[in-house]
Amino acid sequence: MGGAPINHVTCNFTMFTFRTDNQKSRFIWLLVAGIFMADLLLPRQFDIVFAYLLAHFLAIFFKEKSDVLLLAVVTTTLTIIGAVVKPHEVPLEQMLLERLPPMLSFWAAAFFVVRFITLREFEEQQEEKFKALFQYATNGILLTNKQGIIVMANPAIEVLFGYQEDGLLGKSVEVLIPTRLTRQHTEHREHYHQNPHPRSMGIGMDLKGLKKDGSEFPVEVSLSPFKSKDGAYVVAFVVDNTYRKKHEDSILQQKQELASLTEALQELNEGLESKVEARTAELELAKNELALALNKERELGELKSRFVSMASHEFRTPLTSVMSSAGLAIQYADRQDFEKVKKHANRIKNAVNGLNSILSEFLSLGRLEEGRVAVNAEEVNILDCVAEVHEGLKNLFKPGQTFEHRHAGTEKISMDCNLGKNILINLISNAIKYSPEGAPILVETTVGEKTVRISVRDRGIGIPDAEQKHLFGRFFRASNAANTTQGTGLGLYIVQRYAEMMNGVVGFNSEIEEGSVFWVEFAKINAE
Repeated sequence: MGGAPINHVTCNFTMFTFRTDNQKSRFIWLLVAGIFMADLLLPRQFDIVFAYLLAHFLAIFFKEKSDVLLLAVVTTTLTIIGAVVKPHEVPLEQMLLERLPPMLSFWAAAFFVVRFITLREFEEQQEEKFKALFQYATNGILLTNKQGIIVMANPAIEVLFGYQEDGLLGKSVEVLIPTRLTRQHTEHREHYHQNPHPRSMGIGMDLKGLKKDGSEFPVEVSLSPFKSKDGAYVVAFVVDNTYRKKHEDSILQQKQELASLTEALQELNEGLESKVEARTAELELAKNELALALNKERELGELKSRFVSMASHEFRTPLTSVMSSAGLAIQYADRQDFEKVKKHANRIKNAVNGLNSILSEFLSLGRLEEGRVAVNAEEVNILDCVAEVHEGLKNLFKPGQTFEHRHAGTEKISMDCNLGKNILINLISNAIKYSPEGAPILVETTVGEKTVRISVRDRGIGIPDAEQKHLFGRFFRASNAANTTQGTGLGLYIVQRYAEMMNGVVGFNSEIEEGSVFWVEFAKINAE
């Protein structure tokens, strides 16, 4: 029942418009007819053809452009008919020529009216589109003037803010703003009118709208200014941001929860990585220790094999010599041939000295490997150390071999005399062993400001160039000495270890059949 009155009013309005348009059309056509009759009845000097232009200008009330064109055709035709029917006071051609300007004016006026109707139709179409957009838009739209008064509001914004139809018209736009923000919004509005431009309001801010019932809700607002003949206006597009805000809050909460979970996982991962790294380090350490133990075991096995091989050879030869010489010495003693007894006694002595050297080297190696050798510095006379070593090795010198000691620098120094003596014993023993009878052996000691250098030079068999790089390895013996001279191949290895304990280095120069010189250089202890 509520819809009937509205339809009735609409129908009456349409009928009234149609009737009004028909009255205007009849009036125009009656006017044309009256002008035609007057043109026929009035004398020629009363030329009222231009009166048709009034009908053409009134044609702006026509709804159809075809009616305007019809009017132009009719008036042109009537003008020609009037010229033909009127008394021929002048030739017909002259009368038609006189009426040509009015006819052209008819068509010019018709063209003007058609253009006017076309423009009006376009404006009406645009207005209808704007009304449809304004009325049926799902987003709220407000039109306010420069004073902030609402002059238009579409149904969507009225529903959004809880107002009845046209309930916002004439009100200040601040009625839609929370009271605590009214003053601030007024200042922003006035500032916006000083430099109007399309923009979004409150970027990065939480904008609030105020409903009629006093409740607040989040909104998103975009502004667009425009001007008309009535003044400057601003169109505001308002969107309810409640759902989006809840969605953003939900996303933010999820992000925070995800960040907390990520942080917890990262801490857990770091803890696991630390444990894995620690475990990996333990496994690597155990692996290295196992590898060292295996290498140690392998070296020990090789050492045992070499020792057994060497000992079986190096001990068998002197023991055989001892047994043989002892037996012969007994026989020559029974015969009282004391010269030969003395000869074989010396052979026994040399063999025992050789065995003693071998055992000494093995004992030294054992102490070094077990870490039982330590550096004990004391003030000593280096000349006395060399003399003691020479005295202990006199029995090993071959016939004709000579010993010479040259010294440069101070005689008293702070060093480990035992380690120094062991180095000298090994180097001088090798010089005696690998030098021929009658060869000189030279020992040189030099005490500098910070270092001590000991060198032993011989005129022995020398060392092949290709084998010199292996010279300080355990059990290594040069090929030109292994089958002719008794030895263990440990002497130079022990010398190198002693030199390293004294923070020193060992080196040599050697040529085949020319001899060799071995030197050890180490830092002075508490050097002056």
